[in-house]
Amino acid sequence: MKKIVSILTLCMAITVLQAQVSKTVNVTAATLYSLLTDTEKNSITNLTLTGTINACDFKTMRDNMPALAVLDMSGVSIAAYNGTGGTYSTSSTTYPANEIPIYAFYTPSTGSGKTSLTKVILPLTATSIGICAFEYCSGLTGDLTIPNSITSIGKYAFIFCKGFNGSLTIPNSVTTIGDYAFWGCSGLTGSLTIPGSITSIGNYVFNGCSGITGSLTIPNTVTSIGYRSFEGCYGFTGSLTIPNSVVSIGIQAFNFCEGLTSITISKSVTSIGENAFNCKGLTSIYTYSTTPVDLSSSSYVFVLVNHTTCILYVPMGSKTLYQAADQWKDFVNIVESPTAIPNINMATIHIYTNHISDGFYISNIDGTALLQLTNLNGKVLLTKQVETNEFISLSSQPRGVYIVTINTPQGIMKRKIIKE
Repeated sequence: MKKIVSILTLCMAITVLQAQVSKTVNVTAATLYSLLTDTEKNSITNLTLTGTINACDFKTMRDNMPALAVLDMSGVSIAAYNGTGGTYSTSSTTYPANEIPIYAFYTPSTGSGKTSLTKVILPLTATSIGICAFEYCSGLTGDLTIPNSITSIGKYAFIFCKGFNGSLTIPNSVTTIGDYAFWGCSGLTGSLTIPGSITSIGNYVFNGCSGITGSLTIPNTVTSIGYRSFEGCYGFTGSLTIPNSVVSIGIQAFNFCEGLTSITISKSVTSIGENAFNCKGLTSIYTYSTTPVDLSSSSYVFVLVNHTTCILYVPMGSKTLYQAADQWKDFVNIVESPTAIPNINMATIHIYTNHISDGFYISNIDGTALLQLTNLNGKVLLTKQVETNEFISLSSQPRGVYIVTINTPQGIMKRKIIKE
């Protein structure tokens, strides 16, 4: 009888970690390739540059240094270049001085970014970041710091750099941000501050930046908000004010910004694109225009908004116009308020509790008012017309902190109450 012996072979996966290879190089424009040996070009992980570089040197770093991870260019200046040896080599191209060149770390022929990069420190003398400079550089991590010398950020500059896992600071020196500049940078976190130097927000600029949190402030220098510019920014919370400088709001500009609970639209706005405010978390909308913005050619502007619980506040004397206007008329609660939306003195209307676990009474209301009860997450729990000395029951609500908002023709009062 033949005996068969089975031998089990254990295959062990071995991970080889490449040791960091650091080098500092003083460069004269277009000499980086010749200053490094082939071994160095293949092995350098951390590179610090001083001196002067141009688009040819960026091509060397992009195409000939596969292990390059950390790049410090803070000590260099960027010289102008014209020719076929730069990062867009299919034709003779002019590369301006002091600009991170077009396609600096993105290869258009393959559609791939330099994913080995994890950190880049930009030149302190650079004034612009070129088109597609860091497109698909998904390995970049940490904060994104843009020097104060930068005045313009080109189209697609950081598109789909999903690896960023820190904050984004746009300095006051920046006057122009191109379309799609930060599209898909879902790892960016913290609040977003748009400097007062910006006059327009382009199409798709912050689309898909779902990790950015907190409130959003749009400076009163901005005149237009482009298509889908903030679409999918789920982390925005609280209120949003469209300043008096803005004339147009593009298609799907704030689509799916589910954390927004209140928006204020200034009277300067004359056009709002379709799906612009599909924000299901909205509980209040304030519009200052006495004549409703014509939405007949912009479908579904507020389609995800709960038209029953979200209150539309309009200027005094304009309620009838809004009740007849396309899409505005869909809101069940349209309330006239002073355009300044003042807060009522707490001495005017009183909220006093009745055995705090049960509910509360409201007194000193002249006629009727609109009451809204929300939790601290902005969820609307109750919306109703109330009269003076009316009892508002909290028996169906759990223990916790709630916000009571009372709207009258004279203004708005908010009060925090606690159910114990």
